[in-house]
Amino acid sequence: MMASRSSRSRNILQPKTFLVLVAALCINTLQQLGKVQAAPIKVTLDTLRNCINGSIAGRPAICCPGAEIDLTNVPPVVDFIPKRDRFGGHRVKKALQCLSGEEFEVYTQKLTKAYDLMRALPPNDPRSLHQQGIIHCAYGTGSFVQDGLSAVNNFTIDIHSSWLFLPWHRMFVYFHERILQKLLDDPTFTLHFWNFDNGLDGTKSYGAPRHNEGCFKPGHLFPEIYNNISSSTFEPDRSNRTLVLGIPVDLAFPVPPPLPDNAPPVPAEEAVPRNREVMHKAMERGNVSRDFFGITFKYGDPRPEPIVGGGSLEFFPHNSMHAWVGGLMRIPSTATFDPIFYPAHENVERLWDVWMQLGDNHKLQPTDPDWLDTEFLFWDENQVLRRVKICDSLSISDLGYSYEKVNDASWRFLDN
Repeated sequence: MMASRSSRSRNILQPKTFLVLVAALCINTLQQLGKVQAAPIKVTLDTLRNCINGSIAGRPAICCPGAEIDLTNVPPVVDFIPKRDRFGGHRVKKALQCLSGEEFEVYTQKLTKAYDLMRALPPNDPRSLHQQGIIHCAYGTGSFVQDGLSAVNNFTIDIHSSWLFLPWHRMFVYFHERILQKLLDDPTFTLHFWNFDNGLDGTKSYGAPRHNEGCFKPGHLFPEIYNNISSSTFEPDRSNRTLVLGIPVDLAFPVPPPLPDNAPPVPAEEAVPRNREVMHKAMERGNVSRDFFGITFKYGDPRPEPIVGGGSLEFFPHNSMHAWVGGLMRIPSTATFDPIFYPAHENVERLWDVWMQLGDNHKLQPTDPDWLDTEFLFWDENQVLRRVKICDSLSISDLGYSYEKVNDASWRFLDN
C-alpha cells in the first residue's frame, strides 16, 4: 500500500509522547512486576563467564570473551543512564556520500587513525576490534546461556531474528563509537552512516517536500572511504562486488546467500528500482510492532530460529546488505571484524528512527515490560562493563545525536 501524502490523524501517538510514556514504564517496572508476569532477558557477568561454544547456520562459533579477558577480575558493572552518561555534546551523523572537500579529508584522517589505534590494541583489551568482533559473535551465535537455564534445551541468547535486534545493535554501535572517540581523544568524533537505502538523486522531489538542509545524493554505492586498500578501514575478505565502480548494493540479494562472493553484480538499472521496492515494503509493512521489530524473545524462550523471526527491516534490507557485501559480513560470527559493519548499522538504526517518524498509527514500539527491561552488557571506552536496558536505548536525542536528513522519499513513494 502506497504511503499517503495527506496529513495524519491528530489522535496518533507522536514519537516524543511515546518516548515519555516508555520512560515512565521503564521507571515503574518494579511496581509493574507485581502485576504482570515479567520475564525479560537479562545478561549478567555470570552470563559472560558461563559462555559456551555457539553455532550459526550449522557452523561452530568459538567466541567467548572470557577466553582472552579475565572475567574473574573486572571492575563492577555500572548502570548506563543516557542523559547522565552522555559523552561530549550533541552530534549530527552525516551521510558518507555527501562528505566532500576538507570535511572529507579530515574525517578520513580521523577514521583511519581511530581504526589504526583500535586494531593495535592487544586482543585481551575489550575495546580492540578483535574483541568487538568477539562480543557480537557471542551474542549472535547462542554462546550465552540464559542464567539459570540449560543450553541443552536451547535456552541460549541471540540478538538476531527477534525484537532484540534493533536495540542491541543501536547500543553496540553507540559504545563502539565512544571507544573510537576515546582512542582519538576527541569527543566530537562521529561515525557517519552508509545511506545504502537511497538510490535516487534528490535534486527532484519524489512525493515529499524538499528540505533546505540535508544530503540528497544517492548513497547506494559502497563507500570509497572503506575501500582504500592501504587504510585500516579496509577489509580484504569482502565480495568482489564491493570493488566494482558504479555498482549499487543489491538489497534483494538472496538470504542466505547461495551465490559465491565472486558472483557478478546486478547493474544499476535493475538494482535501483528493486531496492526501492524492498525499502518500501520493509518500512511500510504491517500494522503491529511485531512486523517491524520481530518476534518476542523473553527469558525461558528457546533461541529464535535464524531469519524467520526477524522483523521487516532486519530481513530485507539488513540481511541482504550483509550478504551482498559478503566475506566476513556474511555471518554474525565474523561480521563485526569488518569496519564497514558500523556505518552500515548506523544506517539501520537511522531507519528505525525514520520509521518512528513516519506518522502512521501503527508506527509504535513495543510497550511490553519484558522488552523494555531486557538488559545487555557492553564494554565502554574505559573498559568498564555497562548494564543497558532497552528502555534506555529508545531516544537518540538522549544518546546525544541526530541524523542528517536524506532522500527517504526515494523509497517512500513508488509512484514517481
